[in-house]
Amino acid sequence: MEQLQDTGAEEPALSATTVFASLAELRDAPGYGPKAIADRLIKSLGTDAAAPLLGVSEDLLDRWASGQEAPDAKGRLELADLDALVGHLHSAFTPAQAMLWMCSPSVHLGARPIDVYRTQGSAPVIGAIRAHAQDAFG
Repeated sequence: MEQLQDTGAEEPALSATTVFASLAELRDAPGYGPKAIADRLIKSLGTDAAAPLLGVSEDLLDRWASGQEAPDAKGRLELADLDALVGHLHSAFTPAQAMLWMCSPSVHLGARPIDVYRTQGSAPVIGAIRAHAQDAFG
């Protein structure tokens, strides 16, 4: 886990109440709702790739993206998890590099990142992306 360096500068106090009050408004904020996330994933990955990664049918993902149906709590978490992974992939790789990296064995993960994502979610894969970026740019 990354450790923050002490720069000697005082950081402003941030209360948990402030953070959670802001998060409460985020659920309906443009770009963060399930409809916007589903649409973003379809545009980024395509329905045929995003749906199996989310564990849903292409039709259901299309209904989420169009707003015809809202995902349950599990579906919202799956959308957020995949959205976080795609965001990290976009920040570290070109689309072609991301596809190659996700489908190639990773020394850091001990398996292909796509397989790790399917069994463990995005957290270990995002960690591997960060490790890769640190090796490449650090």
